[in-house]
Amino acid sequence: MANYSRTLEFQGVADRAARFIQKKQMENAHYLKDFVDIYRTKKDKTGWRGEYRGKTMRGHVLVYEYTRDKEYYELLTESVRDMLTVAEPDGRVASYTREREFDAWDIWCRKYVMLGMEYYYDICEDEELKKEIVQFVKGCADYILEHIGSEEDKMELVDATRSFGGINSSSILEPMVRLYNLTGEQKYLDFATYIVESGAAKNVNIFECAYENKLAPYQYGVSKAYELMSCFEGLLEYYYATGIEKYKIAVINFGKAIIDTELSVIGSCGITHELFDHTKTRQTVNLDMEQQETCVTVTWMKLCSRIWELTKDTAFLDCVEQSFYNAYLGTLNTEGNFCDHAYQRFVVEKGFPKIVNTYLLFDSYSPLIPKRRGIKIGGSQILDNLTYHGCCECIGAAGLGMFLRNAVVANEDGIFVNFFEAGKSTIHYQDINVELTIETEYPVDGKIKIGIKTDKPITFALKVRVPRWAEKQGGYLSYEKEWTQDEIFLEWDMPIRTVLPEKWEDDVVYTDSSNCTPEYYLPGPMKVYHKKEEDNYVALMRGPLTLAADSRSGKEANSVFDFEPVGEVCEEKEIIPGVPCLLKMKFMDHNAETFYLVDYGSAGLDWKTEIAAWLPTKER
Repeated sequence: MANYSRTLEFQGVADRAARFIQKKQMENAHYLKDFVDIYRTKKDKTGWRGEYRGKTMRGHVLVYEYTRDKEYYELLTESVRDMLTVAEPDGRVASYTREREFDAWDIWCRKYVMLGMEYYYDICEDEELKKEIVQFVKGCADYILEHIGSEEDKMELVDATRSFGGINSSSILEPMVRLYNLTGEQKYLDFATYIVESGAAKNVNIFECAYENKLAPYQYGVSKAYELMSCFEGLLEYYYATGIEKYKIAVINFGKAIIDTELSVIGSCGITHELFDHTKTRQTVNLDMEQQETCVTVTWMKLCSRIWELTKDTAFLDCVEQSFYNAYLGTLNTEGNFCDHAYQRFVVEKGFPKIVNTYLLFDSYSPLIPKRRGIKIGGSQILDNLTYHGCCECIGAAGLGMFLRNAVVANEDGIFVNFFEAGKSTIHYQDINVELTIETEYPVDGKIKIGIKTDKPITFALKVRVPRWAEKQGGYLSYEKEWTQDEIFLEWDMPIRTVLPEKWEDDVVYTDSSNCTPEYYLPGPMKVYHKKEEDNYVALMRGPLTLAADSRSGKEANSVFDFEPVGEVCEEKEIIPGVPCLLKMKFMDHNAETFYLVDYGSAGLDWKTEIAAWLPTKER
């Protein structure tokens, strides 16, 4: 992709999301300075405030790659220059004091220090600033290499934390390999090799588990989904740097295993808050806790995007699409909501009476069975100025950025149309400008018109993704010819698909926190059992969209839904006052009462209304 320049000018939901994220980030630009100040005050003791700045920077760099807004770029550049000032004389950059360093989430936060700068480097237009960034990141890494490693006088990486078998610290693998790619210095690749060969966790080699492919990810013994996927993102970078085939196989196996065992109907993982727990079979289990974390959704979208770049297997793009239109879009806080739980936690439980009620751009959790959004802020921490922030708020923009990055892609194999956003893409391909225009109402309608126009006659393969919901085999339609001006028409039917809970009896998941201590947090094995009432649900899907009940749309989400899964698309009727829905559908139950379902990404955006992707039904 780096060899072919392009500009994207979409008009659909992804463009609206990008403009919204950019606008809100620029309105709240002071957050970036607040996040840099964390490295000046160094008040983290066991927390992860130090992750906020790098995660935010990475996400907004990815969105900027699409919008190319000059003011947006200057905002990010100003933050980078600010960040350069927090390095200590020996290169150390941390949100922990030296007395408390290499504990808890310190290495995890340093990972994001490095990643935030490395992602910005890719868009930086100032060569001198790029040199400063490289030196800054090298200083961060060199300090870690001086103290962490397998040598007798150093601390093992997995011991530089108290959580999840050390996978949070081991996820620094990704920025270390990226730094090797920037500098060519062997010591950074050697440190990456140390992480890979150690297996990235205490008492288990997660990479060997994936390579051998005998266990599902929820069975590895370390089940924290976000951090586990982050380690495999790093392993993919390591494969690219070394060409060691077994690690390519391990990454692909890991991704496919998540598809087979963890994905929910909205495209995320985890009903036990942020843990892999065989979600695919247990989606309707009511644990009375938050589920389907935004950090997990976004990291899954990123990992799938990277595996597609490696394999061109469209199954992973199908997953990105499912996550984007359902779990992801529903997290955007377009209604300007505030989380009641944050006030309760910080004012009542933590004793901060002057807490600043803080607007967060993203919600943290997405319910599957009848619950509401906005119930809790994932990874919430308070800053010195008494604002509060969370991990999901900071990672959110990266999900949209990865969706846009792979929407239309050009490389030596041709031009790929992966996602069907209305608008125009201009690709400079083999020294010729190729303009693609897409006319569609996708994902509501399956009719797609692609126009192709070139400066001069040129031969290349145009590859258009076929979603697996449309044709089971999926893959690409490939059109290879000499192009000048042409049109391609596609039309896929979008019948309603009924999904029932999968049958299961009992299982062992690593979610038992009863034996965890302040000194170390690693949930252990727990035997779980199926309950008959968990079968009494149905989910409906149409195209890439999952339909959802919203208690404002004619039937309470926790009602018993007794109907035939046959509905009709509503063209005009406003189902939820003031809320634009991608898809609105009308149904009638067996009592001849009308009710409506909407696309999951549009449901419950007021954070007050109960919604459900899995609709309760009468006893089966």
